[in-house]
Amino acid sequence: MTKLVAVHGDITAQRADAIVNAANNAMRGGGGVDGAIHRAGGPEILRECVERFPYGLATGDAGWTRAGALPARWVVHTVGPNYAAGQRDRALLESCYRRALEVADELDARTVAFPLISAGVYAWPRREAVAAAIDTIAAASTRVEEVSLVAVDRGAHQEIASALVMATSLRILQGVRELHRRGFHGVRVRPGVAPSGMYWRVSLWDAADPASGIHYTSGTETAFAGDAVEATTPAHDVAELILRAMPGLAPTGDAPGYAQWYEGLLARVEPEHRLPVSFADYFDDSEGWEIGWGSGVRYPAPPA
Repeated sequence: MTKLVAVHGDITAQRADAIVNAANNAMRGGGGVDGAIHRAGGPEILRECVERFPYGLATGDAGWTRAGALPARWVVHTVGPNYAAGQRDRALLESCYRRALEVADELDARTVAFPLISAGVYAWPRREAVAAAIDTIAAASTRVEEVSLVAVDRGAHQEIASALVMATSLRILQGVRELHRRGFHGVRVRPGVAPSGMYWRVSLWDAADPASGIHYTSGTETAFAGDAVEATTPAHDVAELILRAMPGLAPTGDAPGYAQWYEGLLARVEPEHRLPVSFADYFDDSEGWEIGWGSGVRYPAPPA
């Protein structure tokens, strides 16, 4: 499992095996991260770009050059979609991270530092850009051992760090979906917000045994069911933790309506990691659960 961390700093100063450049299609240098990497790395990077990418690079693709004067060994260049210019297909943004990791594997890189691709001058909404980065890196099949998401802006760094913590919450919800897909329809969830408003909580239990249960709060960060769930923990592994903690669960397959409802819930939650809320101080759930505390976006309450 790849370790994923948030770093507050300058991408050009990272001592990773490879750093990722948010390049443009021409591959001849530019502004933002692209310009900073070319300036810090020196003319060798541009010379290799001309040699290796005579016709530029397609949006969503990636390639590499050596890193010149940078402390890294390689630069993996990828071209993010320009949201401001109408390139709003999230699959292109996800492709940048996936292809960059594939190139890193070709280089046998074990540590890779990414900027937040397309979230600068290309204007991708930051919350969705962070979610796309975390989810794609978590799902990638790669030999890279550690990935850093690097932000020079303190606010962006804090948002990434917070999203990594909240990704544990999402992985727990995805672990429940995995169990539903295996026929363990009895797993139920009740998510909410602590009275302080600082922490998200969720209770899991077996519909056939309401006294059973697991409780999680984001205040404990990765601690769950006597183990740890990271942002990169696969849903299958989370499902196994739940089964271990709730040994009475049986694959009855007897509540397809609830499982279908839950699939729809996660379809609303996953794109931006806006977690569901069914209880909180001063919250009325008669109109359904809220997707993202304070958002006003509702999802129907679960079937009886």
